[in-house]
Amino acid sequence: MDWIHCNKCFIQLEQGIVLHLTSCGHMFCNNCLDDGAKQSTCFVCRVPCSTMKLVPDMNPEVQDYFTDPEEIIRKSCEVLQFQRQHRRRLLSYLLQSTKKFYKARTELKRMAELCQKQHKQLKEYQNMIKSLEAQLANQTKQASPFNIPISPSSNLSPSFIQTTPTYKRTAKSTPYSQTYQSNLVTPARISKHRSSGISAQSQRSNTSNKISSTVFTPPTPESAGYTNFLKNL
Repeated sequence: MDWIHCNKCFIQLEQGIVLHLTSCGHMFCNNCLDDGAKQSTCFVCRVPCSTMKLVPDMNPEVQDYFTDPEEIIRKSCEVLQFQRQHRRRLLSYLLQSTKKFYKARTELKRMAELCQKQHKQLKEYQNMIKSLEAQLANQTKQASPFNIPISPSSNLSPSFIQTTPTYKRTAKSTPYSQTYQSNLVTPARISKHRSSGISAQSQRSNTSNKISSTVFTPPTPESAGYTNFLKNL
């Protein structure tokens, strides 16, 4: 850095030369400061100031003034590129999050409307079930008017329960009733039916024999009475 020098004697920074920086922004070497040690004012601007020794491990904020501007610009560009990259990533994420938010809000609105509709239908179904239960209860009461349930908490005396008349249902005809038994097919009835059929057949055969015996049979030409038969005709 060929521009660093003492602002009083104009000696440049060399080996063995130590410079000091004032709070007002001027630099002076050790020799110049020793000559004006009793003075606390700057040799250039004549204002009160404080000094700081220029060393490699000095304050980073002060080191920036002694850094090459090209290096500072390059570093600034890297910093700018780094920040721009992360800023773009953040903006992309926020944009996608915003789209998802609006999409989720639309879906939530649709689901809320659907839930309201289903809740309304559920109420209608509940009312329908209550109505059907009431109708079923009325039909049950009409079908069995004497079916009076007795709960344990009811104040009914045992004598009332014992004297309650019982209703018996009329017995239906069973397979062993008289009507059914008259139509049963038994071996005795089968033999009786067969014997009656045989007797009826024998009677018909006797009747046919009697009829055939009374029928007139004309004589043949070879018989003796054939001539008389022809004369009678």
